Order: sequence, then structure tokens, then C-alpha cells
Amino acid sequence: CRSHSWGVQKDVGPHSPPPLYHIFANNPYNAGLQHGRIARARIHEWFAVPEMKHRFKWASQAGSATFAQLKQDNKNEFPAYVEEMQGIADGAEVTMDQIWVANLINEIDSLISQETVTAGLPWQKQQHCSDEYAVSRSGFESGFAHGHNEDWSQAAAPVIYFLAVSPSPGAEAIVSRCAGLVYPGTLVGWAPSWNSHGTFSTQNSLMPMITRPGGLGCVFVQRRAICDTSSMSEALAALKQPGWSSGASLNLLHLGEKRMANVEVWMDAHSVLEVTPAMGNYSHFNQYKHLRTASDARIDYARDFIFDPRQARSDELPPVRNTGDIRMRLGDPLIFQKKSTLITTILNGSTGMLDVWCCGVPPSNSPPHYSWSLASFFYVK
Repeated sequence: CRSHSWGVQKDVGPHSPPPLYHIFANNPYNAGLQHGRIARARIHEWFAVPEMKHRFKWASQAGSATFAQLKQDNKNEFPAYVEEMQGIADGAEVTMDQIWVANLINEIDSLISQETVTAGLPWQKQQHCSDEYAVSRSGFESGFAHGHNEDWSQAAAPVIYFLAVSPSPGAEAIVSRCAGLVYPGTLVGWAPSWNSHGTFSTQNSLMPMITRPGGLGCVFVQRRAICDTSSMSEALAALKQPGWSSGASLNLLHLGEKRMANVEVWMDAHSVLEVTPAMGNYSHFNQYKHLRTASDARIDYARDFIFDPRQARSDELPPVRNTGDIRMRLGDPLIFQKKSTLITTILNGSTGMLDVWCCGVPPSNSPPHYSWSLASFFYVK
């Protein structure tokens, strides 16, 4: 498999890497329409897997009232993104409700989990994503980096793709340059994503005890924070917006400003932890680490992490200080999950080079499948 655009790719591993599509759009609907058409087969395949069918069933039956409220709240706040989603639905020839479900996965899964726990039924927690930050012993000027393992079910492995969106001439005011990994039918900005101003982001899914049956979806808030801002401060301000339905952990890096931060959000609360030279490194997995309730209580269940070895493993190993250290850390057998790690991204903050591994290949063992310069990504063909 070869990239549909620029970048250096090496054929490593038994499976085809996710393709990269680049579209040029004159408005949000047109961006969605092109997205839906080019990814139509992948969207249909994803919507046919059991986990998506389960979400569709919940949205149309037990969770229909909550689903309707989530749609209304996000339509009111993000009308341009809803236009883009309508384009995706039309281009892929699927229903708009299916596209809504794809863009509300975080909230739907949290609500299903909450209902299952309330009913006293067993709920299988999945470990979703691992992040490592590194700063040189001499500070940001001497080097900094961020790495991420994107974990999900293997059902998503053959259908995910990278999507870059750029404005057609004259459409710069209404179409932002933004790119990232996409789960079929979702907007760019949820999974590992970057813009043309030097902002890069990843997300760790979190499962709070309480998710409100309405409010803003993380896909939409993240999309605005990553794709429609130019500075780290603007991105952080966008993520701090109250009114979230659930929560998430967001990992941010800004190349030009030489800043990195982790943001934990839960409904109306947030906590920002900037990674400093004094800290040297930081890691985040799928549990709240620095945000707690107003009464200083946990937001998630401690029992969910009893059998998750990743944080303890990262803590017992030497601190990461550079991209090489991160490659070894994210490829560690207790952190890299061969059955669920879909891709690994490592961004060298000093060079702006983003390396991507996929297809069950740990970053510690092989060269990357893709290497992209984020400084020129949107401008070099």
C-alpha cells in the first residue's frame, strides 16, 4: 500500500498501513462529501462490525432520548461540523444518525458503561491509548518529543485511515487545514491530529463514573481546539470549555512554542498539567491522574486499573528523554498491545518529524511506516 499523498513510507509488517487521503474543500459540507465518497467502503465496513451495531442499537432504543439530547446540544454549539457530517453521510450513503453515533462514541460508551454498572452487570473495560512525553536534560531548546500508542479493537485496524483537509482557494476563512487519523465517519481531530500552525494532539479515552445524558461531545470540542486554533493557549482555552457530556485526557504539543501539556476534562471541570524541563518526562494512560471532584474524590473507578500494568511499568523504567527512549517505552511488551495497538506516533518536537508505525509492529523493533514533516505537510505534494 502506498500513501495517497506525500511522505516517506516503508513497507514493514504483514498488513497494509492506513492510507492517507488529502481533500481540498470550499465549505464544510463539501469537505464532508469528499470525505464520505473517498472513504465510503471503509465506513460501510466499520458500521457493520458488532461493536458499532451495538452502539446503533443503543442509540435507537434504550438510549434514544439521551442520543436525541446529545445531537441537539452539539448541533446548537457546532453547526458547521454538523454540516460536514451531513456531507459525510451523503457521500458515504449512510444515515445521518449513523454518522452521529460514530462521532459520539466516547459519550455513548461511557453511558452504556454507566448503565451497565448501575444494573450490576459485568462490563469489559478496554485499555485505550498510552502517551509518553520527554524533555532533554538541557531543556526544550535541546530537544523534546511526544509518543502515543493508539489502542482500539482489532475490528478497526483494516478500516482506519489518515485524512488531510485543506481549503480550496478563497475558502481559508471557513475550512481549516487539519489532518489526522480517522475512525471511519468521524471528524478529524479526535484521534492523533495536527494543524498547519504546529499544534499536535492525541487523546486517551477515560471512563468517569458519571456521564451526563447530554452536553458537548469530545470529538467536537477537540476538533475546534485542534483544527480551528493557532496557538497552545487558544487550544487549551477551547478544551477548558464547560458543558462536556463526559470527559477525556488530551495530550498537546506545540512545535513553535516548544510547549507540551496534558489536559484532563470531566463535564464542567478541567485540569491542565504543563510538562516542564524540571519534570523532564510524563506519561498518561486511561485514568484520571490530576483532576478530581470538588470534594477531592476520584472521578473514575480504581478497580478498572487493577489489571492494567502500563502505568506501573512506565514508572519503574528509567525516565524517557528523547525519541529513542519513547520508541523503546511504547514498544515495551507490557505497554504495546499487539492485539489492540493500531498505530504508534512519535513526534520529534525539535525537527517536526512525525513517525508512524502500524499493523502490529512495535516502534522499538522496526523503522516507521510513515515519516512526515509537519512543517511542510500541507504544502508539499
